[in-house]
Amino acid sequence: MPDNIPSYDEVTSVIHAFYEKLLVHPQLGHFFEHLEDFPVHEKRIVDFWWISMGGKLENPPKIDMIGKHFPLGIKDADLEVWLGLFSETLQQELAEDKGIYWMDKVMTIAARLKQIVIDNQGMGAQIKK
Repeated sequence: MPDNIPSYDEVTSVIHAFYEKLLVHPQLGHFFEHLEDFPVHEKRIVDFWWISMGGKLENPPKIDMIGKHFPLGIKDADLEVWLGLFSETLQQELAEDKGIYWMDKVMTIAARLKQIVIDNQGMGAQIKK
């Protein structure tokens, strides 16, 4: 893989640091209260981002990002805070070129969440991936 793509271990470290912030965040922490097995969730998120950046896994998980996020009632303000925390974490945990590369992927995912999940809430839309 190119030098600007984080390693799997780096992805794991970033996601762990990011979730340490999210879980205690006054605006975003409540979104994770329903998770019964957080280590399993965190591993799936690591795998999601690894695959999103071109990484390969022997047994990649099936992840329904839209379906999982649609019922949560996420608002624009929540997404903005999430983006800020993600950017901050990338800056703290990675070399600049790797952080920039990953943040580009984050912005693409965030735009998709906004378009499909946030902008369609309250309209009774049934979203399928």
